[in-house]
Amino acid sequence: MLARSACRLAALRRAETRRAAAVQGERLKKQAFGYGDVAPPNAPGFGEEQLHPPETVASTVKYISKNMTTPPTYKEIIEGFGYPGQRHSAGGLCTIGRIYYGPGRYDYGRPKMPKGWFQNFFYPFWEFGHLMFVADRWVAWRMLRHFLGIMICYIPFNLNMQWNRAMLEEYKTHHEW
Repeated sequence: MLARSACRLAALRRAETRRAAAVQGERLKKQAFGYGDVAPPNAPGFGEEQLHPPETVASTVKYISKNMTTPPTYKEIIEGFGYPGQRHSAGGLCTIGRIYYGPGRYDYGRPKMPKGWFQNFFYPFWEFGHLMFVADRWVAWRMLRHFLGIMICYIPFNLNMQWNRAMLEEYKTHHEW
């Protein structure tokens, strides 16, 4: 019952936004997340070698040489670190959208699964690496942002903790505890 209500209200919320944009004569943005073209020619995650995990040595070399050696685009870095007023998507668990999406991307529609049991066993690891470092590299930049933010906030507290521990040890030597 609660799930139905949440879905119904979410659908109404999105429909209201579309209706308001249509009334004002604005063009609706086709892309749910980010800015710019949805599937530019240099977008990561598109291509024949991207549609499924590599199953031969030749396809593995092609996959790694095309994807793992190209630096992230400016759009991926900006979307990863975020900016004020950044659009978000109506996602599932963590509301992560795709800045590049469309026909030709490996997860557009039903993903093609590997054939052998060995490839299927390691498919979750490939999927994680492919999403974090190839198709949606901006998510890796977002994780880096969170890690750096946590470290920046953690270091002063850790230093204060070490100083307090040293002061307590010094206090114990001069006073009866």
